[in-house]
Amino acid sequence: MEVALLKLTVNGYITTLTRRVMNYYFSVTDFVPSTQVRGAILAEYYKQKGKVDMDFFVSPAFPLESAPAHYFSPASGRKSGNFVEKRGILKEKEDELSKGRPLSEVLRLNKDDKPRVGAIIRRVEVDKDSTKYTKYTAESAISMNVAIDKTLASARHGMLFAYEYRRFGELWALARPSEVLDVVKGGEIRIGRGKNRGNTAVKVQVVREVELPEPEGLVYCLSQCVPSLLGKEFFKVKRDSEGVPIIVGETSTYAGWFTTDSVSGQKPSFRTLSEGTLIYIEEKRNYADLLPAGLNFALSINDLSSLLDRVRP
Repeated sequence: MEVALLKLTVNGYITTLTRRVMNYYFSVTDFVPSTQVRGAILAEYYKQKGKVDMDFFVSPAFPLESAPAHYFSPASGRKSGNFVEKRGILKEKEDELSKGRPLSEVLRLNKDDKPRVGAIIRRVEVDKDSTKYTKYTAESAISMNVAIDKTLASARHGMLFAYEYRRFGELWALARPSEVLDVVKGGEIRIGRGKNRGNTAVKVQVVREVELPEPEGLVYCLSQCVPSLLGKEFFKVKRDSEGVPIIVGETSTYAGWFTTDSVSGQKPSFRTLSEGTLIYIEEKRNYADLLPAGLNFALSINDLSSLLDRVRP
């Protein structure tokens, strides 16, 4: 699969996926979700061309040298911010599973290793046998906003809101090569919750095209993944010798916003496999159908460090 490597330079603070607690909106991710990046790029494309490419897709945007941790890149202790990954570990585990070894045995780790699937980790050191990472946490800031009552034309109780913003600097993402990128590259997109709540300018650069292998065998989920949805199967998951589906990771909730020619403002919400989950794909089906929705970016990689080598700007 051929994709374009993007470099996004954020000139300020932005909001990511937020969780509301009373009148406070907290950013809950240390990366920018796929739907947010895609929407911002397509908004600029629509502004210039007056149309939308529904087939355009883009992965989540992660800080440079960073990506979601998987089960076999665990923290070295329960409260540790240091992570270690053995070189070629995912290919090694795929070989063990293909030879019929039970998943329960494949998952055994050292007693001090604590997996934190989905945590954003940044590569800090590479040697012959392993790669060392540290947990990435974006700098944050809180901004207070006052809503105005339309009847009274003034603020009233319950109309003070707080938003948490994150500062990223430079991010990387993968996107479908298309006219969309030809139009927006070298320019700026706007990411935020509105003109008064962020709407920060983000510079878009197309670095180069990257060739990624089709997902097969034990794959790494760069985005949220769903094997099936609404009765449609997007890929078949292999089972181990004991009949257990080979899925190693966590679950999360997907929330997207879709507008079509006939339906406006549909916001589905459903459970998915989280970023960093590992899945053994027995048979590829129509997994790519959900790429525009920011789902099923499943990559066949030897280890996380090898992926970061490929996406280095």
